[in-house]
Amino acid sequence: MRADVVHPAELGDAERLLWRTFASDSSLNSPFLSWPFVEAIGKVRDDARVAAFRDGSMVCGFLAFQLTSDHAGLPIGATVCDAQAVVGPTDWAFEPRGLIDAAGLSRWSFDHLTLQQAAFLPYHHRRHRSPVVDLAKGYDAFVEDVRTNSKDLIAQVGRRRRKLEREVGPVVCEWQSSNPEGDLLRLSQWKSDQYAREGTWDRFAVPWIAEALALLAGSRDPTCTGLLTSVRAGEHLVAAHFGLLGTDRLSWWFPTYNPEFSRYSPGLILLLDIVAEAAKRGVGMVDLGRGEHDYKLRATSRFYEVAEGEVVAAHEQDADRIEGKVAGAGG
Repeated sequence: MRADVVHPAELGDAERLLWRTFASDSSLNSPFLSWPFVEAIGKVRDDARVAAFRDGSMVCGFLAFQLTSDHAGLPIGATVCDAQAVVGPTDWAFEPRGLIDAAGLSRWSFDHLTLQQAAFLPYHHRRHRSPVVDLAKGYDAFVEDVRTNSKDLIAQVGRRRRKLEREVGPVVCEWQSSNPEGDLLRLSQWKSDQYAREGTWDRFAVPWIAEALALLAGSRDPTCTGLLTSVRAGEHLVAAHFGLLGTDRLSWWFPTYNPEFSRYSPGLILLLDIVAEAAKRGVGMVDLGRGEHDYKLRATSRFYEVAEGEVVAAHEQDADRIEGKVAGAGG
């Protein structure tokens, strides 16, 4: 096994097409595993890399990563990437340490790794649940599930929506905002304010993240469409969400709302409107992402798991083992 390691901009057309072919498998078709996502990160990060693994002249699969100063690998788009995996055919039998060796890495860490690739099971340190709204049976089935799981959610949000309409103005949800520049700017401001209130790290203050989001907002690739959804009451923007729409799912990514209208639960109005519109458009699921926030648990009782862990290259493990033996002998 060998690997050609290049910046995403340097990957050949044939390899890009092959990536798309591999990623069309149902276990890999998250927008975060799509070629447009990798390409966007490559445009804003010089340390972005793609390893194309070869057996002879044949490409077997790919791994996208960010290269650190000590030759370790982070997930491509680390800190904002909600799905990670080796992109290759489902029947490809690989040994993770061999891949990391071939890519020239000392180690590769992950925090949203798909569980479908069994070769990584020994390297899982923790698993996390990711709530998901399953729309395979349509919107009515979703509503029935919600009423079983959280009896008052639909009625409560309906009452607050009507109150918002009476007191502020007609409530309208735009699946794709008609004012993308202005709404994305407002969304980023509200998210930054939210992070400040919570005392958490402001992703929108990081230049490469802001630049990547702006690029992805303009993407209309069917495997990774930037979707900026807005909810307005009269002339007021009260809530917005920026996410990535793939071939079978919408990845819930950056939701926010205007705190001036918090008494109307605009975030929940936004979520339920997005779910309703997704169902109309034949989207199979709304992936709410890792993290069991209360509002997610009110909207669904369905989950899948992602893994957190690390693969250490074979040569690094051997070096650690030798060093340990020497230290033990010296003691």
